[in-house]
Amino acid sequence: MLPATFIGGVGNMLLIVGFMVTATSGLPDHEQGMATGLATMSQQIGITMGTPVMSAIATGAMTTTTLTGILGGIHTAIAVNTALVLLTALTTTLFLRTPTTK
Repeated sequence: MLPATFIGGVGNMLLIVGFMVTATSGLPDHEQGMATGLATMSQQIGITMGTPVMSAIATGAMTTTTLTGILGGIHTAIAVNTALVLLTALTTTLFLRTPTTK
């Protein structure tokens, strides 16, 4: 589980930079601050909501309070999180508009 967590953390760190560049590129200078604030706020809401939701999924999926039951709940929460990330990547790929040249 540690290698998967490490890879996920590094991937998340790399994608945050791309997310911020995408959120602020092509905007006039006077709108850069607002775009950065909105992008950062969406990340903070995701962190604030993601932790308790994933904890609830892990707790709900635990079959027992033994180590095996707890790990089963954690694996379920990680699988749900992975599915959400893949769904987000898919929808971003499908619906992100390419810039048009004038």
